[in-house]
Amino acid sequence: MVGYGKRVLVVDDEETLRNLLVEQLQQYEFVVVAVADGLKALAELQRRHFDAVITDLQMPHLNGLDLLRQSRLAWPDLPVFLMSGNYEDTVELAMARGAYACVSKPVNIGHFLDLFRRAVQPRAFSGDRLPASGAGLPTGR
Repeated sequence: MVGYGKRVLVVDDEETLRNLLVEQLQQYEFVVVAVADGLKALAELQRRHFDAVITDLQMPHLNGLDLLRQSRLAWPDLPVFLMSGNYEDTVELAMARGAYACVSKPVNIGHFLDLFRRAVQPRAFSGDRLPASGAGLPTGR
């Protein structure tokens, strides 16, 4: 299985969407921790190792872009996937700030799995990401 033993942190303030994503990832044998905001996500990141983070853009306390910025400073090699209902408005800004990729809500689990496989492969150098031009970025539609 793709996710066997891999830890993913899911961050979304919408409980229904968060739980759906957790269920989908667990079906692929990911170990999933889910929290409702960016501050709780930072606390979890400090407690344990994660192989990837998938975070919503709009959240209370600490939004997805701020979480992305802080995680890039502390864990520069951690792939952070930003998800948003306003995908087109988010892609360039998120990629410029260091997101591994952007996905639209609701998340297409097949696209995420493909991206996750690429993200956890050994990279030639730190900071490899998908191109900001949108080539290869999933629309989730």
